[in-house]
Order: sequence, then C-alpha cells, then structure tokens
Amino acid sequence: MLKRTLLRKDPTFSESDYGFRAFGELLRHLAERNVIELTEGPAKGDPEVALPEHGDKEVAFALLRSVVQDANAGDGGVALSGLKNQVRRVRPDFSEKKLGYRTFLQFCRAAATSGAVQLRWSPEVDDYLLTTA
Repeated sequence: MLKRTLLRKDPTFSESDYGFRAFGELLRHLAERNVIELTEGPAKGDPEVALPEHGDKEVAFALLRSVVQDANAGDGGVALSGLKNQVRRVRPDFSEKKLGYRTFLQFCRAAATSGAVQLRWSPEVDDYLLTTA
C-alpha cells in the first residue's frame, strides 16, 4: 500500500533510481538505518511500516513510576496485567514500542534496571508485581 501511495503522489517514483532492485529491499535498507520500523503485516511479504519515535525513556520510566505509586494502595505492589491500560489512561499515546521495547514487560524490566520501579514475580498472584519502594 505504501508503494501505491508513493506512486499516486509521484508517478515517476522508482526504487531503482536509488539503487534498489525491489521496494522491499529499499524498506529493509531504511529499517537497518532506523529511518523506519518494519513489522510483520497481515500478508506474508507485505510488512507494516512505521516511523520510529525515539522518545525519552527517562520520562516514560517516570510516568510508569507515577502510575505505580498512584495505583499501589498498600505495600503489595501493582500487578503487571492491566498496568499498561492504567498508563494509557494517564498518557493515551503511550507505546513501549515507540521507545524500542518489544513488549510492555521488557519496558518494565528496563524501568526496574534503571531504578524507577522494582519488579518481582509473585507466585501468589501468578503475575509480576511492581513497586516504587
């Protein structure tokens, strides 16, 4: 769909003008240089293309810490499941993928490594718990 859009905007567009044999080769080249992000699309060989948003991780970690503090009524911690929805209530455009993380758990682990939150597995609730203390 992206190539069709490019051709509508500029009917003379050709990836060969830039030294590429195929449009997919051009996309992979741009993805390797972090100009775009490629993820598997609905059809094989038809990836989804997004622009990377390298936001400030420290700001995102502070947001997570604030949400965990507000949601943690006691000392038990806040369960990971459902936490992303709570973060999005505060900041609807939040996405860990925009920060370079594949999953919300990976983002939370990085936040724990930075000291913004603490993360531990709880067999009692069968989930990770986050705390700020």
